[in-house]
Amino acid sequence: MRSPHDPTALQRRRALATLAAGLGAGWLPCQHAAAAAARPNHLPAATLRIAGTASGTAGLALLASAYTRAHPGARVEVLPATGSAGGIRAVIEGDADLAVSHRAPTLAERARAALDVLPYSRTPFVIAVHRDLGIEGLRPSELAALYREEAPTFGNGRRARPVLHLADALDTELLRSVSPAVATAFDHAVARCNLLDAATDAHCADLIERTPGAFGPSTLALIESERRPLKALAIAGFPAPTPENVTSGAYPWSKALLLVHTGTPAPMVGRFVDFACSAPARRLLAMAGCCAG
Repeated sequence: MRSPHDPTALQRRRALATLAAGLGAGWLPCQHAAAAAARPNHLPAATLRIAGTASGTAGLALLASAYTRAHPGARVEVLPATGSAGGIRAVIEGDADLAVSHRAPTLAERARAALDVLPYSRTPFVIAVHRDLGIEGLRPSELAALYREEAPTFGNGRRARPVLHLADALDTELLRSVSPAVATAFDHAVARCNLLDAATDAHCADLIERTPGAFGPSTLALIESERRPLKALAIAGFPAPTPENVTSGAYPWSKALLLVHTGTPAPMVGRFVDFACSAPARRLLAMAGCCAG
């Protein structure tokens, strides 16, 4: 993955801001235009509340900014990230109108409310470190050693500290799929009792960012859309973890981003979902570490 300091990365960030502004100025779906024009100006608009995984909330905040510029009367609030389970729970309990999740609702969650699910994007799943560590990539054998050894070090001699995210079964599945050696070593690490274990993907990124030598699972969308000082490591033998390589199938590890709402959503939910799935919104998300779902 490119360094966040290189010219290409800086160009992407400038383009991201420019495209967000352009989307706000130019997008208004015709099927909702008449309703928007007919709404009395003196009536306060309801606030669309979005909750869920940090891999999706920051990107949806970018879309919300563009959406509210296109709809001056609309209000969208992206709540602090609480993970996929937290976002779905918020929708069920009426504390949010829309959730972004890495997984579909469970049977237990569906038993509590009628829920609809719409895949809208994907993002590369990555192993992340603080960019100041100076690590660019790992071989699968090196990753296995980092999980297997009691006091592991990176190739540059720096101490390594694994960060687990056992609350997310998909993270575990993806990590174990890197190689049989990584799967065995990861299981060995889980059996130890002295490792950091994050509750959510945002918590995991916080631990990686703040703990010297930490490495662990994350997504390109979380890193890029939140502008975290983290590096998505290349895995030797595979292309860089980019949206383009996920789309082509060349990079094999990715996580879906799903929109979850009740079976009878308010009209404002449907309008925002329409926008989130539109071609202009996809262009914005592409520069925030996502690709089409």
